[in-house]
Amino acid sequence: MKVRVENLSERLLDDRISVCGEDQPDSPSIRRGIEEKKHWLQRMLREQGPPSKLAYVDSKPVGHIQFYSESSIPYLENPDPKTPHVMCSFVRFALQNKGCGTSLFKSLLEDVKREGRFDRIETLGFDPPGCGFPQTTFWKKMGFQQKPDGLPNELEYVVNGEPTTPQHSQPRSVDERGAKIFYAPTCIYTHHFNDKMEETIRSVNAEIPVERINMWENPDEAKTRRITSSSCVYVNGHPMKHSIFELENFKKEIQTLISDS
Repeated sequence: MKVRVENLSERLLDDRISVCGEDQPDSPSIRRGIEEKKHWLQRMLREQGPPSKLAYVDSKPVGHIQFYSESSIPYLENPDPKTPHVMCSFVRFALQNKGCGTSLFKSLLEDVKREGRFDRIETLGFDPPGCGFPQTTFWKKMGFQQKPDGLPNELEYVVNGEPTTPQHSQPRSVDERGAKIFYAPTCIYTHHFNDKMEETIRSVNAEIPVERINMWENPDEAKTRRITSSSCVYVNGHPMKHSIFELENFKKEIQTLISDS
């Protein structure tokens, strides 16, 4: 089977969106996510070059890898210009474990080594539901290793130098009431999960105001709070520790933050 890898370009935007997962429900949240992601991809193409590569088999798009330099993230206080982040990779189920993902990563690695300005590639081992072969397993198969003293999902591929120890910091608490969902427009499913977070917050308190903030379009507030992740939820001025993927703990934490404030 021959796999062709191409860098993302404006003419390939629809192909790129088509491989954001196996199924794409036709819902308002997904449509909003697609619109924002296309806008983000176009911005990245203008400002830093292709943020994604696509895999083709028999002239059909079957997978992608998404990446960008840390210095391009507008809400980070002290980004490392020597580190690109791989944020996501996906291959259609029927072609998983057949070399498409490997071809995508090898193409990226060749670019990184040729440019010579990066010391390592970082990723978070995140295995979202419905994506088939676990990404964490794939990254480790490609040669990523857990950072020394890092969390199990903090992975890096060393290009030059030595492994790095992660610098952990918690987002700042602030004096405010209500809930804020800080997010990055880098995934078409972002608002699908934002909807679930907002529904859960309102199930605890139907009157609480909930605001969504796109950190790429409006980075200043996220920067002053020292948010470093691509998603962060605040309730009554406090950053939450649990995610929507830990639904019961997420809901309990909301209840605690509302009752204690």
